[in-house]
Amino acid sequence: MMNQIDLEHLAEEIALSMCPGDNIFLAGDLGAGKSVFARAVLRTLGVTGSIPSPSFIVDAVYFAGNNEIHHIDLYRLEGAHRELQSFGILEALDSSSLAVVEWADRLEEEILDNGVLINIGFTDDPNLREVVVDDRRLARN
Repeated sequence: MMNQIDLEHLAEEIALSMCPGDNIFLAGDLGAGKSVFARAVLRTLGVTGSIPSPSFIVDAVYFAGNNEIHHIDLYRLEGAHRELQSFGILEALDSSSLAVVEWADRLEEEILDNGVLINIGFTDDPNLREVVVDDRRLARN
């Protein structure tokens, strides 16, 4: 179980472990904490200024240090291959860029095998979340 501060610390820890081409996939219900996690990752990677939800633009691209970072939100998409291709999401996820994807449960399982899958769930306590981390980066080698 994690509160928001713990969730942000976990995001920071995972962000610091990222290498070029790594992806973080976030899954969970609306309001579970995916955006909180994503913003903590982006801040840790050096993104400054406002970090709005990319729900309407789908893919917000940031540059921090030597990194190109995609913050992708699939909330308004179904996750169909053609749809992902038309928004350039498949290309971003298969590049040397870093990516943080909200609503990743809309992606095919094969795509999720190229990163860290984090499921954030509600608990009986409104201030705590159940978090499951599945680091699949080692399996791709």
